[in-house]
Amino acid sequence: MKKNIISFFLTLSLLFFTYSVNEYQNIYSFSHTSVKNKLNYLSSDYFKGRLAGTTENYEATAFVKTEFQKLGLIPFNGDYYDPFDVNYPNRLEEKPYLKIFDKKGALLKEYRYGIDYKEEMLNFKKNHIDFSSKDSIKSNENVIQVTKGTDSFIFFTPSDNKLSFRSSFVNTNPQVQSMYIMLTKEALQDVSKNISKGYKISCFIPFDIENTTINNVAGFIKGKNTKSPPIIISAHFDHVGSDLSGTVYTGALDNASGISFILEFCKYIKSLGTPERNIIFIGFNAEEFGCLGSEHFADKYSSLVKGAKVYNFDMIGSSSVPLSIMGGKSDNDKTEFLHSVMSTCISEKIDYNFIFEDSSDHEAFRKNNIDALSFCDSDMSRIHTPEDKASYIDTGAIDRCFRVASKEVIKNAFGSNPMLLYNKHIVIFSGCAIIFFSLIHLIQIKKKL
Repeated sequence: MKKNIISFFLTLSLLFFTYSVNEYQNIYSFSHTSVKNKLNYLSSDYFKGRLAGTTENYEATAFVKTEFQKLGLIPFNGDYYDPFDVNYPNRLEEKPYLKIFDKKGALLKEYRYGIDYKEEMLNFKKNHIDFSSKDSIKSNENVIQVTKGTDSFIFFTPSDNKLSFRSSFVNTNPQVQSMYIMLTKEALQDVSKNISKGYKISCFIPFDIENTTINNVAGFIKGKNTKSPPIIISAHFDHVGSDLSGTVYTGALDNASGISFILEFCKYIKSLGTPERNIIFIGFNAEEFGCLGSEHFADKYSSLVKGAKVYNFDMIGSSSVPLSIMGGKSDNDKTEFLHSVMSTCISEKIDYNFIFEDSSDHEAFRKNNIDALSFCDSDMSRIHTPEDKASYIDTGAIDRCFRVASKEVIKNAFGSNPMLLYNKHIVIFSGCAIIFFSLIHLIQIKKKL
């Protein structure tokens, strides 16, 4: 009887081992190297910062579409491209200037672009202003606000007295001023002194606002039950462009990392077999304009994505901070969808924190009452500066995010299949069981001899 029991468990272990090894061999091995390679390409100077509305942004869009095609994703709603209209800052072929003129109109001084002053990208309702002490001016040691009719212009010194930070373009917000100019502390003090002398200040920044059509990119893996609410895996691919001296804001962490991550993640997901429901992959555009691409998608397809689970990836690649689970402003750590991710972080011994902000592409889905979160390495030390380069990306942080995201997607898309969730553990355990029961079997044979 004892011999039969041992033979049974040995056979069972062999079956588990054989099946799990076969499954393991079929599962694609997620590669942070592949993520880094795509990230290097998208954050290269060739794409000039991928500003929505520019030629380079269209090229980045086409790149994402081509990658979706290579992955064998089905075009979402019949087309990979999901078009929508935006206003964008269009660069003019003219030179910027900030000049001081005396009371007779003679040029006294011209400040140096990029050294003394530089544009902030927030808005360009107007790109030129002439003013003097005769105009409506409010000022302190860090800010000069000039009002001309219905327009308001802000000249300010950044808190670090550097001109490197470049904000997102938020033309849709009516409270945003007509134009923003950064100046060093010394330059702002000099401008204030010249205003007090009754001199004229003249400033021109060669951007205007134009309207154009841009695209999100969307494709999907067909699930067994296409009527079930889908899983959405997303990341934005746009960034903030280049300044007027040609300095490129490459946006490696923000967010060449996220879009490169989901392209590699897709290979892994496809290797797991047919999911229980559709899995939609989306590259969002115009996130840096106020999450306009995701807002358009969530509103347009609200009926199709009702009940969906959204996993967004925004800034993946810095291990100097915990992995952030970012929910909407109305969420908390008890929100079921976020709590599940927290549990996985704990089980995987991953350092994590929560952020509750409407500051990435999960926002529009939460406003439509759809479960959504963003995975984020919230390292603010270089983003929106020329220093957000691929050389600073940490592949360990990429793997960290994968360990959590893969388990969460499997839970919701593959019915918590233990052969997918714990395949490696089953291979090891069943292999050890084979050795254990084989040894017992050998000992029994020796005893008989």
